[in-house]
Parts: sequence; C-alpha cells; structure tokens
Amino acid sequence: MAAFEQPAPRTKTASRCTPQTARGTHTFEIEGYSLHKGLGAGKFIRSAVFAVGGYDWCIRYYPDGVSMEECNESYVAVYLEFLTEKAQVRVIFDLRLKDQTTSKSTMSFATLFNSLDVCKSIFAFGSSKFMKWSELEASTFLQEDRLVIECDVMVFKEPMVLETTGTNLVEVMPSPNLSQDLAKLLETKVGADVTFKVEGEVIAAHALVLAMRSSVFNAELYGPLKEQREQDITIEDIQPDVFRALLYFIYTDSMLPSMADLDRDKRKELIQHLLVAADRYDVQGLKAVCEKSLCESLDVETVASMLTLADQQNCSKLKNACIDFMICPDRWDGVAASEGFCHLKRSCSNILVDVLERSVKSRKF
Repeated sequence: MAAFEQPAPRTKTASRCTPQTARGTHTFEIEGYSLHKGLGAGKFIRSAVFAVGGYDWCIRYYPDGVSMEECNESYVAVYLEFLTEKAQVRVIFDLRLKDQTTSKSTMSFATLFNSLDVCKSIFAFGSSKFMKWSELEASTFLQEDRLVIECDVMVFKEPMVLETTGTNLVEVMPSPNLSQDLAKLLETKVGADVTFKVEGEVIAAHALVLAMRSSVFNAELYGPLKEQREQDITIEDIQPDVFRALLYFIYTDSMLPSMADLDRDKRKELIQHLLVAADRYDVQGLKAVCEKSLCESLDVETVASMLTLADQQNCSKLKNACIDFMICPDRWDGVAASEGFCHLKRSCSNILVDVLERSVKSRKF
C-alpha cells in the first residue's frame, strides 16, 4: 500500500488593476450670442487652450452648425478639440450648457483621440446637433445674450497594477489630500493660535501656516515686534469675505468653493478686492490667479476701472490686456463713455499716454 502523500504547499498571490485618471473642467463664456449667429456653417470659435492629464484641449463652438444641414435646421454645435501632436489618449468628457438659474444640459462622450496617424486622426469630437436655436433662445441657458459652455474631461492613463499579499497591499498609493486636510484645519480651527478682527468678525488661523506662505504675515507674526502685538490682530480696509478667501488660498492654493455660487458681477468684484489683498500680503500665487481671471472677464463698462487697478497693483499682464481691449475700434466709443474712463482722465493721465502709444503702434503696423 502506497504511503499517504502530503499535498504540495500552495502559494496564493493576487494583484489589482487601478485605472489612473486625470480630470479637469473648463468654462467657456460666449458673450454676444446673437452677434455670432451668421458666422457661417463649419466656422467655429475656439476657447482658450487648457491642459488635462498632460494634453492640450480647447472647446469649439459653431454658432451655425458644422455643415449646411445643421445650419438649415438651425442647430448650434459644440466639440472638444485635441491639440497635442503625435499622441493618443482615451477620454470621457461631458459638454454642457450652464443653466444660470436651475439645471444643466449634459452630453457625455467616450472616445479615443489620436494624432499619431494624420490620415486616421480624430482631432475633435462632440455633437453637431447640440441644441436648436429655438430651444436655446427660449431657455435659461441664454442670459443677457451670454452663453456658458462647460466641459469636464477625464483622461485615462496607463493602469497601475499593484501586487497584493492576502489583504495587504505591497505598494500603497495614497491619493494626495494635503490641501483638503489643510482646508479642514482652517474650518475646524483645531490648534489655531492667532485671531484676526475684520470689521467686527473674529477669524482664527494658524500662525505657522500663514508665516510659511506670506512674507508679510511672517514679519508680523514672528518678527522683532511679535511680543508687542495685540492678542487679536485688527485688519483694516479688507472685508471679511475677502480675508476668508485670502486665508483659504494660503492654506489650499485654490479659490474658496463658495465663490462659484456668486453671480458674475459679484464674483468679479470679490476677485478685484482679493487681488489687492494678495498684493498687500505678498501671496504671489493668488495674485497671479486673480490677474488671469480678471483678464478673461473684461467688458466695455469696467475695463477703464480695471486698468486703473492694474496700474495701482503693478499687474503688467492685466494692464496690457486692458489696453489691448480698449484700443479695439469697435469698443472705443463705449469705453470712452464709461464712468471709469472719466475717472481715468481726471486722475491717471499717465496711463492714457500708454493707451495712446499702443493705439498708434497698432495702427502703424
């Protein structure tokens, strides 16, 4: 009788495939919707270039559709365009019109963008019949002749495969959450050691975080006169909402989420005040973000006032953007009639010299 054989030992291994993605959202505002109609079938307006997952993208807006068929049927078309050369990437993206009162209209797409083979590449993908003119113009998507298109993009990268033993991962890849943790720290005030009085409101914060991110706070909180400062530091000439937004950016490198709920004019006003506060406390990252946002929201009524602000805060990019906007012949009469331009003539004549020089050069060349 054969001896009883012990079963050979078995080893168990496992692995897990986790999709790696990058996400981003771009908002494209179309001012003067009615003026763009009649541009012609197949002609489009591009948004600014934005990056997601290491690739460049933009939104195409076709006021009269991509072909005569859509034009005859009175459709607008919206596409996502892939701008990175010699690349291939799989994406899921949403194109939607932002309803400024109640809801949103969304179209979802999953596709492969390919610029490796020019003969077979797909550079833009979306909807040729995004919405009929009649439906759009009767909806709350269109407010004050302004249309807002939003595009969410999720880029799929190479999947990450991790080996596991039992239930424990050999390699752990935690998601980055430092900014969320710091935002929670600011919200809960745990360990806060400095308070500010802002128009009667008391706002608590953490001196070390402020000093690390702002040379002005560093000097105030840890400089030679730190022993002489009062327990509550009084902040002059800054509104509480602006100061809270300043602190939130210092902690998280991002704008206060509640700002997204403000209407366009109030958000623009808050960003102007925030630009001044960022310059005052030497938070250069916030100053750059505010300057970029204001460059993208210029209009005839306020551009002269914006130019004054740019000059006062030494914002060269904003100043150049304002001057370029003002010297456009189609806008000049409206700009010159604005209240801000009257103030500019009275108190900032040196800036008008810059405007005049730029205007002369643009006509010369």
